Amino acid sequence: MTAPTSGNLRAPGTPLRRSLLVLGLALGASAGVTPGCLELREAPADDGELTRCATCHGDPNREGDALARAAPPGDLWGSQEPSYPGVGAHQIHLSASETHLAFACNECHVIPETVEEEGHADDARPAEVVFGALATTADREPEYDAVARRCSDTWCHRNADAVWTRPKSSPDVCGSCHGLPPPEPHPQSEACDVCHGDVVNERLQIEDPRLHVNGVVEVDIGDCAECHGDEDSAAPPLDTEGNDAVTALGVGAHRAHLAGGSWGRPLACSECHHVPEEVDDPAHIDARPAEVAPRGVAQARGRAPAWDRESATCAQTWCHSPSSAGGSSPRWTSAAGLDCGACHGAPPPLPHPQAPNCEACHGAVVGFAGEIIDRSRHVDGHVDLDVTEDCGACHGDVNAAPPVDLEGNSSTTLPGVGAHQTHVLGRALARAVPCQECHLVPAEVLAPGHLDSHRPAEVVFSGAAIAFGAAPEYADGSCRDSYCHGADFPKTHASGGAVTVPIWTEVDGSQAFCGSCHGLPPPLPHPQIESCSDCHLNVLPSQRGFLYPELHVNGSVENLLP
Repeated sequence: MTAPTSGNLRAPGTPLRRSLLVLGLALGASAGVTPGCLELREAPADDGELTRCATCHGDPNREGDALARAAPPGDLWGSQEPSYPGVGAHQIHLSASETHLAFACNECHVIPETVEEEGHADDARPAEVVFGALATTADREPEYDAVARRCSDTWCHRNADAVWTRPKSSPDVCGSCHGLPPPEPHPQSEACDVCHGDVVNERLQIEDPRLHVNGVVEVDIGDCAECHGDEDSAAPPLDTEGNDAVTALGVGAHRAHLAGGSWGRPLACSECHHVPEEVDDPAHIDARPAEVAPRGVAQARGRAPAWDRESATCAQTWCHSPSSAGGSSPRWTSAAGLDCGACHGAPPPLPHPQAPNCEACHGAVVGFAGEIIDRSRHVDGHVDLDVTEDCGACHGDVNAAPPVDLEGNSSTTLPGVGAHQTHVLGRALARAVPCQECHLVPAEVLAPGHLDSHRPAEVVFSGAAIAFGAAPEYADGSCRDSYCHGADFPKTHASGGAVTVPIWTEVDGSQAFCGSCHGLPPPLPHPQIESCSDCHLNVLPSQRGFLYPELHVNGSVENLLP
């Protein structure tokens, strides 16, 4: 075909677009352009601007829709090979495949409304690449490098090494755009169908191309267990990386905490983690590793717990107690279980009573064999006490005084037992001594300074012990300078032997004879007669017993004659 020679290239009734083509032919002939551009391209039947695009771009006679026909090859110079930038990967982008739908031309170029629009046919080559909505999704700032023939920072290719002039079919590069799996913070699992089941199946085949590379991350998750755990629990194993061994940080003791077991209540996920309301909430699936922020029970009683990822331990939690409370910091990834008492000791250290019978104070929680009978009340942020106001429940076994002491001891040679019964019961020689004459007796079991005070029990004298200005002291296992043991009298008795300060743990009768406290008779200025009943009518004359023992060693000198 020869180029027209008329000075008027546009014949009457000839559309402007056809005239531009003819002009292009004439100019091309003089410039020695390749033959593909010197051939007038006949437009097919007019079915819209997209069809007319194929007159210059692509092939109007190609099968497929208008979009497919309008894409190179060939390009404006007649090139057919993808190695030419004008051809490249046009067909892969503008043709639907099993992994994506066709992309519109305006995702990469400015599309004129008409052929004659300024900046279209009269613009310099190559065509300008101007990225549209898909490539700029999520605030991406894509660029096309015409030298390297690569796109960078596009949403659709992410950081894949996609070269425009070396196109590959989609199945050959599955995962090349976002990784398989994508890098952290994406879960490191290849089970894509768990979260993206509407898009991909378990064989990593795209189920619905309309939902792939569409500018949206399609997430279809029913419940937490679809990513964490299994059908039995929403807690690992499996973790989001597919691990199932407790030695993996993502697995660890999750099940032990969420199941509870025989020793404690199940813990809620929210006691260690922020639990999102929706799957796509910020800092959920886009943040790894999961943040550990102990709260609730872990913070009970003012604790400030902290998670150390490197050592895989929690510190200063109420639920495991610090070492100062006899507890431990168990390693999260240890397969070994915890023994009863591993957190607080069995029994806990002082000032907790050193008695093994936990049920005496915590009977609603623990049984006689040490088993937890109500796990909902164990490790719940509260110390559940089931203690009556009867002192004998903790002190003693037949009355409110040892034996047994708080450590379960019954021997009088031990300070917690000693001469308690001798004082509390009294004898023929003296009255029974009430507890408050040697100790602070709380108004109720939970009064401050009682159960929470350090052992041994504080000795605070009152009543008869401080009568007549006596200033007694308990030290080295003995009472000194108490009225009841003869503070105002020389430490000798009628036999001339020394009256020793009584030793609390010597309960053999050797320290409790008549006259051992004040002498028999007491020293001067007391009358030096041994007939006590002459002045003290409470004293029985025959055996020097007492008619009324409750009136002896009571802080008063009773029954004096006028």
